[in-house]
Amino acid sequence: MTDSIDPNRSLPVSSPALAYPNAPLTWWRTLPPETLNLTAQRHLRTALLAAPTLRLPGWEAAIQADPAAAIGVALTILAEGVARPGSFDRALSAVLLCAALGDPACRDLIVHALGRRARRRADLDALRLARRWRGWGHQGSASVIAPGR
Repeated sequence: MTDSIDPNRSLPVSSPALAYPNAPLTWWRTLPPETLNLTAQRHLRTALLAAPTLRLPGWEAAIQADPAAAIGVALTILAEGVARPGSFDRALSAVLLCAALGDPACRDLIVHALGRRARRRADLDALRLARRWRGWGHQGSASVIAPGR
């Protein structure tokens, strides 16, 4: 395969705070897992707390890094078919926060959502990112704590 279409090609690693200062709720679809350090996690949580509330059961727990609640909210949004404006990014950002903290179910949901995005949009970058998340385990997650806890 050529480098331009190789799905295993590495995505650039950059500091989230510098690369995406105004778009933390899009990080789930743009950043590889190793860039989501404690500082980035806190920045993401701050953005989630400042974002308009999703009027769904479990939203408050989801933005407090409760993996089950985050998955429940995201599955509700994914099942709608056509997401309400902004709700998809907010829901997947709550899942991203939990995935960055090492929750394997949240990591799997990020992989699923990225794979779905890759298929719908013929987006090779989303496919590459999904593969990065799929291969990412719990390296270093034991020392990471939920922001604000």
